[in-house]
Amino acid sequence: MAERKHRTKLKYLRLFQLLFLILSFIIIGAGFGFVFGALRTLPSYDLDNITGELSSQIYDKDDKEVMALRTEKKRIELSQTEIPEVMKQAIIAIEDQRFEKHIGVDLYRLGGAIIANIKEGYGSEGASTITQQLVKNAILKNPEKKMRRKIQELYIALQLEAKYSKEQILAFYLNNICYGHGTWSLQTASQLYFGKDAKDLTLAEAAMLAGVVNAPGRYSPYTNPEKAKQRRALVLNEMVKMSFITKEEAEQAKEEPFNLVGLKPNDYRFQSFVDYVIEEAAEKLKLDDDDLSVLYTAGYRIYTTMDTKTQETAEAVYADDKNFPSGKDGKIVQSALVVLDPHTGGIRSLIGGRNQQGERQFNRAVHATRQPGSAMKPVAVYGPALEKGYGPATVLDDYPEQYDSGQGSKTFVNYDNYYRGLISMRTAIQYSVNTVAVKMLQRIGVAEGFNFAKSLGITSLVESGPANDMTLSLALGGLTKGVSPLELTAAYGAFANEGIYVKPYAIRRIEDKDGNIIYENKISKKVVMSPQTAYLMNDMLQTVVNSGTGTRAKMPDRPVAGKTGTTSYNVDAWFVGYTPDLVCSVWLGYDKKENMSSVYGGNYGAPIWKKVMEVAHRDLPPSSFKVPDNISTVVVDYKSGLLPSAYTPAKYRVAEKFNSAYLPTEVSNVWVETPVCAESGKLLTDRCPFPVTGIYLKRPVPWTGNIPPSDAAEEVPREHCPIHGGSVIANPDTPLFLHSTTETDQRGNVRSVHLSWQFSDVGPDTYYEIYRSSSSPVSLVSENRIAEVSSSNNWQDQNLPASAEHIYYRVVARNRDNSSITSNEITINLMPQVARLKAPYLRAERIRVRNRPAVRLTWTSVSDERPIVYYLYRSESPAFEPDSAHQIASNENILDTEWIDTDVEDDKTYYYKIIGIDLMTNDTSPVSNEAAAML
Repeated sequence: MAERKHRTKLKYLRLFQLLFLILSFIIIGAGFGFVFGALRTLPSYDLDNITGELSSQIYDKDDKEVMALRTEKKRIELSQTEIPEVMKQAIIAIEDQRFEKHIGVDLYRLGGAIIANIKEGYGSEGASTITQQLVKNAILKNPEKKMRRKIQELYIALQLEAKYSKEQILAFYLNNICYGHGTWSLQTASQLYFGKDAKDLTLAEAAMLAGVVNAPGRYSPYTNPEKAKQRRALVLNEMVKMSFITKEEAEQAKEEPFNLVGLKPNDYRFQSFVDYVIEEAAEKLKLDDDDLSVLYTAGYRIYTTMDTKTQETAEAVYADDKNFPSGKDGKIVQSALVVLDPHTGGIRSLIGGRNQQGERQFNRAVHATRQPGSAMKPVAVYGPALEKGYGPATVLDDYPEQYDSGQGSKTFVNYDNYYRGLISMRTAIQYSVNTVAVKMLQRIGVAEGFNFAKSLGITSLVESGPANDMTLSLALGGLTKGVSPLELTAAYGAFANEGIYVKPYAIRRIEDKDGNIIYENKISKKVVMSPQTAYLMNDMLQTVVNSGTGTRAKMPDRPVAGKTGTTSYNVDAWFVGYTPDLVCSVWLGYDKKENMSSVYGGNYGAPIWKKVMEVAHRDLPPSSFKVPDNISTVVVDYKSGLLPSAYTPAKYRVAEKFNSAYLPTEVSNVWVETPVCAESGKLLTDRCPFPVTGIYLKRPVPWTGNIPPSDAAEEVPREHCPIHGGSVIANPDTPLFLHSTTETDQRGNVRSVHLSWQFSDVGPDTYYEIYRSSSSPVSLVSENRIAEVSSSNNWQDQNLPASAEHIYYRVVARNRDNSSITSNEITINLMPQVARLKAPYLRAERIRVRNRPAVRLTWTSVSDERPIVYYLYRSESPAFEPDSAHQIASNENILDTEWIDTDVEDDKTYYYKIIGIDLMTNDTSPVSNEAAAML
């Protein structure tokens, strides 16, 4: 019985053992299966190909990092050598003190963790090494504590330790862990907290960053400064234990304040500029919308042309509502701005609108095409006109005319309905005169203006179709589509760049995360006009700023050229201006095209332009527009643009600049000498007792209409004397009235006599005999007859007797019936009337203007009687020749005896000379003394 019981127990024991073995095999098999299953689905753990989401960085023109493109995880990877030793020591001390000894898994810490997990439950204590944390954050990217993930973590950690050095693993780790506030690398964390590169971290800063890694939400100094301070102290103590630092160093670091730079708003910084950078980068790298995310996550380094200080200033100006007009009905008057370097095409600043929030907003600076108004005149009218040989002195009639528009007649008028009459091209652009712009475009041809604008990079012009820009409306900026601020800015840049157009760009180069250049900009430029054309345009547009519609853009220390533009009903307002160094445009208007009350390019656009451009020029010394060869200054008749005649009034004799290939050779013919009644100033009747002669304007084409031009009062009177009655002189017995003027040289010697007369009974065969004698009365004999004139009422005597002190003239008018009329006799005094022009005495005095060096020049007048314009010359070497290479202030008519030179530098000596020019005779004074100014 007992034996049977024993056999039964043995049988159950063997069965239990068998079942245990079977169960063990099942458990072991399941374990191996689980392990094999976990290892079979391993992700790639080649650290050379694992970058995570690397934030692409944007740098300004000085290679300074300005921002990271927004990603979920902001990372900037550092190489092993770029990570400071103090940071490596801090992270090892607090996270993995046996890092240099273990094989990726620390068995000592693992044993302690297993015991803790058995006692307190799985997951209560970790034993992760730095290598394991790297696997979890950069490769597995799953924070949950699951067995499958843990097996993968342990295996990959062992593999990484076998493949990579400790230095490589530590660098990978510091480049791929969370430091809080969206930063996932040491570099971005260093910038976030301290505003510096990681290589510049102090001991205290490194300890703080090492401490925050364990729990960024708990130990961030921004959200929990006390806990962050305690955690930093713990790190420093652990560093002392490991002999990385001394106790004294630790205590000193504990007392150091955090010196945080402050959290910045999440909104995009430099939104409009960065949006354009993204757009340009996508174009250059040929990325479509589906691939655009690579710009944010590939760790690119994008080096731009942005001037950070200028962009910051522009952002501040656009954030201040006081700089802009108030909108109606709660609407915002929008605006855009572009600043670029005309010599390279690099965009320095770009604002796409006001109150822009978030990424990829509508960028008005690039994509808004608006009517440019008069800002189009230099681009489509005056630029091509200069290129064809017209000049600043070219005269057109500021008076409205009707034109055939192809759809009926059209009359172009000035915005203020004011008309100046005969004016120069310089005056027309100075006051933005519409009528002259239209007449000039008609003269050169619409196609010429259209093609010139296209050559300056205006791509929005429409050449054909039912609605196109091949019309005279092009002169006034009335375009089918409009033009963008960016394109118009670049177009003006060609004037500043001596006639060379440079395509604008925002990206200099793009590097991948390893520093390899994957795109580099090549400057695209072309010659679109001669340097002489560009210079003359610069000179005319300076007049706009100095004394025209753009005076609010004037800068005290450098020349500014610019043009305003305001469209019909004030829908769009522009100011486009430039210096020798930078060009900038400002546009204002509603997004939905509506009238803006009292908003013009000059009263809002120009002040905004000035605020931004003053900062943009902060480090640029004052400079002048380069004067090319073949630029000449000639005194002309303002009302004709030709050489002055004897009748040209002094006030209309002006010095003007020319392309030397197109100098005037003809003498002005728009002034005539006419006898009038002394009392009424009207044309003579046969009863006017006191006839006198006057100089009057004779327009090439008489004006018609109800609004007389402002120079109408200077024309030959249209009416006869209403005071004395009588009738128009018409009978042969009426006296013939003779008058004269003289032209003298600078010594006062008479060198010619200009005779004019009035005779109303002129027939087809009427001619005039001119008599001269050295004694009075003039005998009408053949030896005294010096000329016969027909079809004219004036004549010039240039062959004067050398020895006579006085000469006398009479004129006889003869008709076909042999009747004749004899004029009054006039006397000419040939004795010198004015003294020779004197040499000016020049003084130079150093002064300061707006805390910058300057030289005040003063001099004595060369004549007390004559109208004089002065030419200034400067050199940095003494005893120089006053020639065109040394001339300064060449764009000014200097009529006073004082001038301030601001284009100078400290620690230099400047030498000056001056010459006076008689505006009446073009005679030149002797050269002044040489004055010196030591700064």
